[in-house]
Amino acid sequence: MTLLFFDRNGTALTPTQVRSASNNGGAGYNNDFLLNPANMRAITSGPLYTSGSNLAFNIPSQAVALAFNWPTLPGGYQLLILDNGGSGFSTAATINFTYQAALDVKKKLDAARSARPDYVPSAKFTTAYQAAVSQLAGVDVYSPESAKGKAGQLALDQLAVAYDALLAEHGPVYAAANKSTVTPWIGFTIDTVSNYQANVDLAATLAAPYAWIRIVFDAGQAPSTYTNIVNYAKSKGVKVLGQPVDSTYDKGYTRAQYKQRFIDYITAFPQIDAWEVGNEVNGSWLSSDIGLRIADAAAEVKARAPGKLTFLTFFWQINTDSVAYSMFTWANANLPASTRANIDVVTFSQYQEQAPMGVAFDQVMKTLRAEFPTQKIGIGELGYWIPGQQFWWAYNQTDPLVAKRVVAEQYHNASFDFPGSIGGVFWWTFITDFKSDTAMQQIVKTLRDKLLSGAPTPTPSATPWPTVSPTPTATPTPTPTPSPTATPTPTPSPTATPTPNSGGIVFNGVWSAMAKIPATATYQDFYQTVTVTPNANHTVSVWVKGSGSLQLQVWGNANWTKRVSSLRINATSTWTKFTTPVFNVGNRQRVYLSFDTAYSNAAGTMYFDEIFLGTSGGVNRVTNPGFESGNTGWSNDAPAIFSIQTGQ
Repeated sequence: MTLLFFDRNGTALTPTQVRSASNNGGAGYNNDFLLNPANMRAITSGPLYTSGSNLAFNIPSQAVALAFNWPTLPGGYQLLILDNGGSGFSTAATINFTYQAALDVKKKLDAARSARPDYVPSAKFTTAYQAAVSQLAGVDVYSPESAKGKAGQLALDQLAVAYDALLAEHGPVYAAANKSTVTPWIGFTIDTVSNYQANVDLAATLAAPYAWIRIVFDAGQAPSTYTNIVNYAKSKGVKVLGQPVDSTYDKGYTRAQYKQRFIDYITAFPQIDAWEVGNEVNGSWLSSDIGLRIADAAAEVKARAPGKLTFLTFFWQINTDSVAYSMFTWANANLPASTRANIDVVTFSQYQEQAPMGVAFDQVMKTLRAEFPTQKIGIGELGYWIPGQQFWWAYNQTDPLVAKRVVAEQYHNASFDFPGSIGGVFWWTFITDFKSDTAMQQIVKTLRDKLLSGAPTPTPSATPWPTVSPTPTATPTPTPTPSPTATPTPTPSPTATPTPNSGGIVFNGVWSAMAKIPATATYQDFYQTVTVTPNANHTVSVWVKGSGSLQLQVWGNANWTKRVSSLRINATSTWTKFTTPVFNVGNRQRVYLSFDTAYSNAAGTMYFDEIFLGTSGGVNRVTNPGFESGNTGWSNDAPAIFSIQTGQ
């Protein structure tokens, strides 16, 4: 299947130019995938290859659709599903990409509008839709490919605007008309107990009587940490979704510990309304047995909290780093009927800058409903422009705040426009984004009022549609990452400076970590997540003895693609302290500290002890820095290499 690409001027694009356009000038990454057009399950990653002056892909033994990120103006990046009108491609052909994509999107949009006979189009929808129709009417199959490509791109620009308008305008109408069947949820995520009264009050003010808060229970925290916020939320009429294990913390637990954590929290909080039994469960950074952990947790909720809801969140990604983690593929492979029977609500987290959605949203929601026909559906987590994860822009290329408001308005409203949808959203950075931004607050208030009143007539979006430049702005070049992590609450105590035990394998106390470093780099890690002070200078130090080399690394995001600091550690026969240069963590509230087998020809047996990460003269933020509590606080993806040893 050969693909022809043209820009909005009708100029042919080379494969290099196509990749640059799809990847936001190098900020993103290659994202082409082949899908089953009927169920959106991934079939092949990275099928596109250069064929002459074009890109092409080979058709496997079944009909396929091509998923590809592509920019539109002013709406930003869209996930385009090129599917030949829904039937997929099964025979060789030459396809004009933007023209075919416009035809495919228009067919889906027409079907979506037909399925909503009570929709009263706004001027925004009508203007954009008619402009798209006009562009496509100006060409036909006999027109020059350049003319078709130009018309297709210009039509895509307008179709994206029209599709957004349809779903956002009709969503509150549909939800208000179906409140007796599905009660709307307007959710916010709270990841700290600090100022809990003000945060809960804000959620109640904006969204009552539909207000929910999702409380992130941080790793290492006992249920008692959250008693006050849970009780206060319930006293204010705000429903509570409990999240015992955020996706970032999953690997810090064994399967048995994961289950026990749910038991502990369910027992402590019988008043909690719903339990998130798995967060971003198809993320590549989670445990390989996460499907079994979900089953365990859901069964515990059903047994110990009858009548309470079980809530499951996927991570929206369809063209990810591996077919296995693509959302619908993962769900089919890892959630048997026995597990699904214990799940009440199925949602996904969505970060436009990590994995564009746009015109695919309608198809994704309908596919989610088909995959889970007896469950409620919705958005389980939403945010925009999270530091370190800014790969593709949406709505406004130059003003992220304006774009963030449009994202919030679009998906708060559009999420309701589907049978069985609770809405949800649970904006991740609620505290920082809503506390002082009256525009963000008004978006939710307006939605709440429409739901209360019945919203008989849809209205155009309240947020002005921005004007953007057509040239994407490059951002740092990362690989796919999961969504941001929760804000932890504990404050570590200062650690006294130890006195070295020069003759043994332990620097201080009776335990140390040992690494049997292989001769060839294997890139395996001994690591932990560390709370830090935002916008402050930090440093890392470690005492080391033995032989061989490891790489000490500090990462700024949960998928370890944004390096903050790095240092090669070369062990010697005496205990030696290694210290990184001072680094600023920016606005991060946590970093990821690792010891990595990143060097070849560096074999040996290294002992390391008394690890420090913190501000100069401040408290040590590392959990169990001297290994006196064994593996507590540390994760290990290579037990044959890394272990905890005693010197006694």
